[in-house]
Amino acid sequence: MLGQVRSLRRRVSSLGLRIEALRELRQLVNLPPGRDITARQWAVLETQLSAAVARLRDRWQRAAHDHLPHVEERRHLLALNALLGQLELDLSRAFTFFDTYVDVLTQRSGPVLGPLLAGCDALAWDALKKDHPALDDVQAPLVHCDRGFGASIIREEVRLPDGTPNPMPLIQIPYSRLKEKYNLTSIHHEAGHQALKRTGLQTAIPDALRAALARAGAPEAVQQRFARWSSEIGPDFWAFCSTGLAQPAATREILALPPAHVLRVSPSDPHPPPYLRVLLCFDWARQVWGRGEWDTWEREWEACYPLELAPAATQAALREARTYLPIVSSTLLNTKFRVLQGRTVPELFDLTELAPWKLRAVADTARSGCLKLTGLSPSAQLTVFRMIRDTSNVSERRLNRIMSRWLKTLGRQRIW
Repeated sequence: MLGQVRSLRRRVSSLGLRIEALRELRQLVNLPPGRDITARQWAVLETQLSAAVARLRDRWQRAAHDHLPHVEERRHLLALNALLGQLELDLSRAFTFFDTYVDVLTQRSGPVLGPLLAGCDALAWDALKKDHPALDDVQAPLVHCDRGFGASIIREEVRLPDGTPNPMPLIQIPYSRLKEKYNLTSIHHEAGHQALKRTGLQTAIPDALRAALARAGAPEAVQQRFARWSSEIGPDFWAFCSTGLAQPAATREILALPPAHVLRVSPSDPHPPPYLRVLLCFDWARQVWGRGEWDTWEREWEACYPLELAPAATQAALREARTYLPIVSSTLLNTKFRVLQGRTVPELFDLTELAPWKLRAVADTARSGCLKLTGLSPSAQLTVFRMIRDTSNVSERRLNRIMSRWLKTLGRQRIW
């Protein structure tokens, strides 16, 4: 019995020590100046961790106060053991939040990766911070690298396993994307998920698409498909409004997958078939800027993915959906949404800055050895680099070095 009492006392002490460890995130990751996150970001993280400590420590103190002095008695021993066991489970859930941010933040300690991620933060912030009341107090996103083929986001307010809301958007990109920085429009897509949720466009866009397609005489199945696909089409469109021509250029490369993947129609996948998704991006460019290189891209895309490679039923579904892509495009470009105070989505952006002929003139300055990006937003600068990649003889290795310097400069500017 004496040994069991001693063991319980040590468990109480150990648990108290580990609860307090939740306060040590900043000390643990110990990010150096220049690679640290902002004071505002630390404030929301530490507030949430302190709240978890307060909840757990209160229960730990009450358990120790009520039962530890009387633990020689069987009922107190059983009660204390049960309470400590439950606290262990709850503490492990709290550490899920802690460990998530340890993983994200420790990537920033490296002298190479840290500054690149800070530059990615600048791109995410540029994509997210628009003139809308719902975005006035949005937290700046953190970008980090993780496994997987594509990018993803844990949005602000999404519940983590411990039940607490995620305090800021966490955007994950594969590390390989940092070796092709001209395709970082993936960040803008993920920021779009956060923006659409915050502004109410997440529910307004599918309603608008259903109504427009119904007016155009689209079958009910087509209306429902595009409404379901809108959860990914919307962020794609947000990325297009952020980066212009860079978005369709990147999308056609990222989704250039085996034909069996590109030419498929799933009854439940929120992602549009890659075949249609890429063609829709080309249609946005056509409706905004008329004829251009995107027409050539479209012919090349169709040559690589002829519909006869798909089963007959899939061919029919893709052909039918394709006829309505211009309706989807015009709806996204021209609908005045109530949740935007009667504005269209493009009116949140400056599409004139992204006009291909303007940015191509900027890209041409690189031939003199002095690229002039002054006055352009970070997202427009990304588009210039995309144009350089597609129209110049700069090698992939040299362009990667140039863009690395650019991305690190963005991170140092701390625009968020």
